[in-house]
Amino acid sequence: MSTEIKNQPIMSSDQIIERAQEIARKGKRKMVAVAGASDVDVLGALSSANADGILDATLFGDRDKINKCAVEGDIDISKFDIVHNDDVSKFTYEAVKMAAEGNADVIMKGFVSTSGLLKTVLSHDFNLKTKNLVSHTAVLDIPGYFKLLGMTDGGMVVRPDLDQKIQIMENSALVFRALGINPVKVALSGAVDFVHDNIPQTAECRKVIEKVESMGFDDIVIQGPLTFDAATSKEMASLKNIEGPVAGEADVYLVNSIEECNIIAKSLINFADTVFAGVITGAKVPVSLVSRTDTLKNKKASVSIACLVAEYYKSSGVLGGAL
Repeated sequence: MSTEIKNQPIMSSDQIIERAQEIARKGKRKMVAVAGASDVDVLGALSSANADGILDATLFGDRDKINKCAVEGDIDISKFDIVHNDDVSKFTYEAVKMAAEGNADVIMKGFVSTSGLLKTVLSHDFNLKTKNLVSHTAVLDIPGYFKLLGMTDGGMVVRPDLDQKIQIMENSALVFRALGINPVKVALSGAVDFVHDNIPQTAECRKVIEKVESMGFDDIVIQGPLTFDAATSKEMASLKNIEGPVAGEADVYLVNSIEECNIIAKSLINFADTVFAGVITGAKVPVSLVSRTDTLKNKKASVSIACLVAEYYKSSGVLGGAL
């Protein structure tokens, strides 16, 4: 029997988890280094993914607090190694060091600040920085949409300028390449579906497109400005007489602010039963975050997509934002 991993496009959150399991069964099980593992939600996500055969983990932090969280959540962590240290900066450093030395495939945020973790990831002590800034991609499995949709950036860059948008786009395109999507169809967010003199962001869309086209990407298709409905519904785009290669079938929706991304994504999660999987890219090792408000499936999908991105880095020779 062939040992090759199937490379069909991944179209749902279930398929994210299934592909991560498939990769692990082929002997490519991922190791996750967890900075500040004294977090019930993180331990629950890891335990569930470990039970599914997706990953192994090394837990960095205060051993007593980690064990207490496991007891409180009735979580089996017996399969994981614990590296004890009660100093936040030290155990964060050690978790990142494990990945930087090639002994972990994914870094996971536990009970530490996001800014503190990423500052360590991008430290000159490690060679994990790429040409791009780090950014977050929320990969959404939305009932009624025929494939996964990436929303970016809702976690890192508050109000990206033109150059930052290009880097964020590259980071999210990388995530979707890891999902087997080619070309990646990117929609630039707009309040209207045309350039409007009184809406500066729409004029910036033209500049972004010009720059992307000048960079010669052969596997990214970009269009904008597009309202959210025009980007994700062929019917709505048709009613508005909007044509183009991205209209109605966007893979990535690139927004103008962190607030915009959060409002859209969390509305879909809270009111439309959307499954969420999120990952930070832009460094040479993917960073996984899970939220206390995430369902168990969301948490498992988030860890799983980080494992898929890590596998893509290794198999393609592409690291972080270095496309």
